[in-house]
Amino acid sequence: MPRYHPKTPRGPRGPNKQLIPAIVLVVTLAVAAYKNYETHHPAAPPVAATTLPASANSNWLLGNPSNAGTDPDNFLQIKPYFVGSYNNTKGIPNWVSWRLTKDDLGDAPRRNKFSTDTTLPSFFHLVSEKDYTNSGFDRGHLCPHGDRTKNHEMSYATFVMTNVMPQSHELNEKAWNMLELYCRGVAKKENARLYITAGPTGVGGTGNNGYRESFANKMVTVPKECWKVIVIVPDDGSEDLGDITDSTRVIAVVMPNTDQIGYEWAQFRVSPADVETITGYHFFTALPSTVADALRRKIDRATIEKQDPPRW
Repeated sequence: MPRYHPKTPRGPRGPNKQLIPAIVLVVTLAVAAYKNYETHHPAAPPVAATTLPASANSNWLLGNPSNAGTDPDNFLQIKPYFVGSYNNTKGIPNWVSWRLTKDDLGDAPRRNKFSTDTTLPSFFHLVSEKDYTNSGFDRGHLCPHGDRTKNHEMSYATFVMTNVMPQSHELNEKAWNMLELYCRGVAKKENARLYITAGPTGVGGTGNNGYRESFANKMVTVPKECWKVIVIVPDDGSEDLGDITDSTRVIAVVMPNTDQIGYEWAQFRVSPADVETITGYHFFTALPSTVADALRRKIDRATIEKQDPPRW
């Protein structure tokens, strides 16, 4: 008779030893892929607003309006041709600042696409130009291509998604564009340097597809208004803050982000203090307080000659 062998009770089933090498390989490959991604998509260094004084960069010579730093919703970005504060929650800039002179102007062409900004920290939502497709809103430049046409590098640098906000086509092509053209005319005709800061405010605009507050699965916020603050100084080739006095010309505007807007930008002039009220920002912080206070109260009253709409 065959001998009976009682079965030995088994404990809890352990891992299949044949699967262990495969698991190790998958984990190893995942870690390598992540390290490779971080190498080619490095996070922007956490630069505190106080470590780079405004005087170190002409594009934000007059100050840091929101005290931008490492906060993801007030994230300081120092680019070669503009400086800005980016809002990760809204998927758009809070503001962008740049200096404009006639030496920034030339005949460099527009780029035919916008780049995703891979210099943002890896945990940020990376907005792409496709996110705007069928949204009913233009990819509206803050620092415009037209202000950086000296060469291809400068022009193309403005075509990055951290330099755009959703604008109605009417606003982008009409009043907003006419103010950009006016500024370039001042830079050339008056031999002036202009310190410009622009941004969005509020929530909800009307584009080609009607009213919207956001798109791209709420990753991109549509602003209610778009604003700009411009300081105009005779260009003597210096970057001397002393050239800016309480008599310096300042233009500030707040324009509705709507599909019902014309070409006349001058009707939207306000004071910088008005822009501060709706944004919570503080302009001209690098200037002496007496000068800054005088500039904040100004509403530009200069007569604006009628401009012919551009031919596209």
